[in-house]
Amino acid sequence: MTTRDRVTPSVRAVKTLGIHPRPGVVRALVAAVPVLLALYLVARGWFYPLWPDTIGAIGHPFTADPDLDGAWGGPTLAGAWAVHALVALALQAGCLAIVRLLYRPVSR
Repeated sequence: MTTRDRVTPSVRAVKTLGIHPRPGVVRALVAAVPVLLALYLVARGWFYPLWPDTIGAIGHPFTADPDLDGAWGGPTLAGAWAVHALVALALQAGCLAIVRLLYRPVSR
């Protein structure tokens, strides 16, 4: 087996997601947008309770908090977090679909 035939674990992990590395600067720049959006959604969706505007409610996640009255899923921290996480999950699935389209296997 030559060095070229070996597949590194990171490449194997990426291929299990249906993403096959292919060259191209334009493709990489286009793919950077959904990848950065997915990373941002981790911070704003999944880690929503840790943001400064909601950290005050972390001690009572299932009771109403006046700071969360206008939040999606509020006025409880648990409800607001659940809605933010579900929206983030849906958008992250869309981001993954876009990246998979950009990096689908080459059909010959």
